[in-house]
Amino acid sequence: MTQQQVADALDREQSFVWRIEKGERRLDVVEFFWVCNALGYDAAKVYSELCVAFLRAN
Repeated sequence: MTQQQVADALDREQSFVWRIEKGERRLDVVEFFWVCNALGYDAAKVYSELCVAFLRAN
């Protein structure tokens, strides 16, 4: 998906997505859920996988 397509799915400006991709903006939990949903991912599964990856790295 393009940044514009993600932004449209979120009903946000394209710059919102750009700032997230560039690391200039972090997502809160609700925004994380919205972005996962817009991208077609299960937010709970993604969060679980991120936690496992974090624990393995530390």
